[in-house]
Amino acid sequence: MRLFIGLPLPESYQESLAQLQERLKRLVRIRVGWTKRGTWHLTLKFLGEVAEDRVAGLGAALGGLRWPAFSLQAGSAGFFPNPARPRVLWAGLARGAPECKTLAEAVELACMDLGFEPEERPFSAHLTIARIKDAGRESWREVLAAAAVWPWPEALMDRVVLWRSELKSEGPVYTALAEGRASGGGGESAGGGAVPGPPGA
Repeated sequence: MRLFIGLPLPESYQESLAQLQERLKRLVRIRVGWTKRGTWHLTLKFLGEVAEDRVAGLGAALGGLRWPAFSLQAGSAGFFPNPARPRVLWAGLARGAPECKTLAEAVELACMDLGFEPEERPFSAHLTIARIKDAGRESWREVLAAAAVWPWPEALMDRVVLWRSELKSEGPVYTALAEGRASGGGGESAGGGAVPGPPGA
């Protein structure tokens, strides 16, 4: 199974994302892979292909994490790998970046204890807005400027989730398999119905 661990974002963010994308679509003429409303999240650790018998251990590891709930607010925007060759449009964090980094490090250590390889690149907290297949001759400066000043709400982060990502012709489908709660709450298996997900994870 293709798995990743991340922070789910509340409805206020899903709605704000949809509104921002409508604004940006008026500035872009080419086909862009927009992150889909309803499944937007902040990835803490991408695990890749994982055997099904390791899911229980991952769920227990998330339940064993001790971390305080914290406030998150997006702010600023940028491109990966860089503005000259835009492939991913992302929103940065104006609030909650240090807490995300600390939690990602705890998740990393917990996964290493289970035999998973550590990330080669340093963690960078960001929210993917869109994936760009062909940069073309678009005015990406206007897109970046509009995304950078978007008025994001503040949200409480109090759950970390293990998701399964299934790649389908209509886009990835995400299923929640387990979660851990903030403030020492235990993880619990999620019945998790499948929902359509954004390109990515």
